[in-house]
Amino acid sequence: MTHSQITRSRVMRRIGVAIAASLAISTLASTGSQAASNPSAIKRGGKIKVAISSTFGGWCFSNNNASDALGGQRTVMETLFEKTIGGDMIGLLAESYSGSDDLKTHTITLRKGIKFHDGTDFNAAAVKTNLDYATGGYSVAVAQAEAATATRAAHATKVFTALSGSGPLGGTTGAGLMAAAGIPAAGQTAAVAIPTLSFLSVLGVLAKGGALDKATSGAMDALGLTISASAVWAASTYTLSTATAFIGNLTAITATDTHTLVLKTNRAQNDVPGMLYASGRFIIRAVAQISNGASNCTTKPIGTGPFKVLPGYNYSDTNELVVVKNPDYWRKDPNTGAKLPYLDQITFTSVKESSQRAAAVRKGTYDAGTFASAGEGKFVRDLRQRKSVVTEYATPYEYYLSLFLNQGKAGSPFTSKNARLAVMTCTDRAGFVKARSEGEAKVATSLVGPSSLMYTTNGHQKYSVAASQAYLAAWKAENPTKNLELKVAVVADTGSASQASALFWKNSYAKCGINYEIITKEATLAIATTFNSSESGGAQNAYDMSFAQLFEGNDVSFNLPFALTNAFPAGATTIGSTWRSNIGSVLGIAHHNDTTVDSLFYAGNAAANKGVAKIKYQEATARLQNEAIISGVFSQSTQIFVNNKSGLGGIGKLQIVKGKTQRVITNWGFDWTGVYKK
Repeated sequence: MTHSQITRSRVMRRIGVAIAASLAISTLASTGSQAASNPSAIKRGGKIKVAISSTFGGWCFSNNNASDALGGQRTVMETLFEKTIGGDMIGLLAESYSGSDDLKTHTITLRKGIKFHDGTDFNAAAVKTNLDYATGGYSVAVAQAEAATATRAAHATKVFTALSGSGPLGGTTGAGLMAAAGIPAAGQTAAVAIPTLSFLSVLGVLAKGGALDKATSGAMDALGLTISASAVWAASTYTLSTATAFIGNLTAITATDTHTLVLKTNRAQNDVPGMLYASGRFIIRAVAQISNGASNCTTKPIGTGPFKVLPGYNYSDTNELVVVKNPDYWRKDPNTGAKLPYLDQITFTSVKESSQRAAAVRKGTYDAGTFASAGEGKFVRDLRQRKSVVTEYATPYEYYLSLFLNQGKAGSPFTSKNARLAVMTCTDRAGFVKARSEGEAKVATSLVGPSSLMYTTNGHQKYSVAASQAYLAAWKAENPTKNLELKVAVVADTGSASQASALFWKNSYAKCGINYEIITKEATLAIATTFNSSESGGAQNAYDMSFAQLFEGNDVSFNLPFALTNAFPAGATTIGSTWRSNIGSVLGIAHHNDTTVDSLFYAGNAAANKGVAKIKYQEATARLQNEAIISGVFSQSTQIFVNNKSGLGGIGKLQIVKGKTQRVITNWGFDWTGVYKK
């Protein structure tokens, strides 16, 4: 699963999110609806090896593993909800979900009798802790505790007085800074503002490149309002991640009893289970993993899954993960009552080069291997022809690679619509599919595929060198005194498939007079520098444009944060809104400022009627396409090939509950829980 684009991996996104090095996955081979009817015929035990394209980035919220690495992580940790073959969201760790009529109160009942690997109970308190840390609520609480101290409160009072007064930091400037701090105009009183301002003082947002320009920052210094970060607060921020933006609509999280959780949302939301699935990324961790500091959270995984890491596991080799059977796993086959899982051990190894991964599965050195059709079409087609050697499992074409033009980077040419249109009309989708996917991908006619609620061809730019050159000339004419060149820097993974894809785009854009600069980084680092890193200057994407597989599926729940201007609308009072200035736009790597897009998506999200929601989602997609903010490139299927001699059975047949089968293969791979050796 690797080429030059970014994929979820997610973010989140994969979130999670992930670099084209990681692509999605779901159903093609057997889609059987239940496990073997005779559990005695299933052989228990056995060890298998799986070759993946990606490395393992860690186990905390901020460690966005690429999709096939997420597959390894998912053997240890589980989600509240899962997606079925039919696209429904049903409970896994959750037992049920219900929403209020106004879609602002959401009740989740959890399954009972489940233990984390450390023996602690899986319950509402544990899930609440996960949500508190993921939303940034824990860090806010630390900051508010500091705000209560006399020194911090006095400092916050000085800041508030300056911002609300008539001096150089008051007036319009002060009002703007208050708004950036998440303090609504109606609430600009000392009692409301001081806790938030004190928190921002701790954070340092007002002083360093967040809401303040250099002149305003200097004015603060002149008034003796120099802001310094608190080491205690800084140590509390390790769980902030793309997930903070993804669940940014939450205003309250309450455990009403041991296994019931009530969530409140700021705006109406009709897809909360999808939000809490997050393309398979919202995994639940034990409290002991996440409450003992950054190093512990990153290196010591504790989940509820069918497998756990080897005793004495030491997170150091990011190229390999070995998991062993969890003898106390909670789940049984709903049809047979058989105790799960069946396998004793799985080894996931990063094999970066596509040719080596294909050979490993062919020869049986590895029992299974992951592939992405768009960038590895040559190897997919070759393996597919070897039916006596390997069996293919593939997703539907519901994973969409898009082109994001970054308007937020300093000096970006893409603040001009003409510059954006010059690139979008020079994007040779058909040429790429033919040259790089061996016909395995499908040329995009929209940001998403026809099965999606968002699908519309309205405004989707067509390839034309002549049109691109005309838009390029128009962009240059906007600045006639400058000798402009449209030069774009784009990241590519280190693998040869990724580099070949990047070279295709470089040569293709050159035909229109666009200079395409390839920056090479390993997938995990490429993700980090695209989604909110020190190298990319806070929430800005480090690159001028990004090919990223972030949109997916037939709904909108996972797609939404990638399309918005900011996950926290101005004035929002959600748990995560405190992070508006540096995390709110982290997933929206186009960093556009078209709030009409936001309004249309929110209208769809608030609709109780699916038909009404679809109309609004299509209008939002059309807006993104007409304004050349984001464009679809291709849709794809991704594959796992299994060596026939490995004797693996039960793939895609285990039901979550009786009558409901999880997708055979998803963006993160197989559910290995019900897989066995024949």
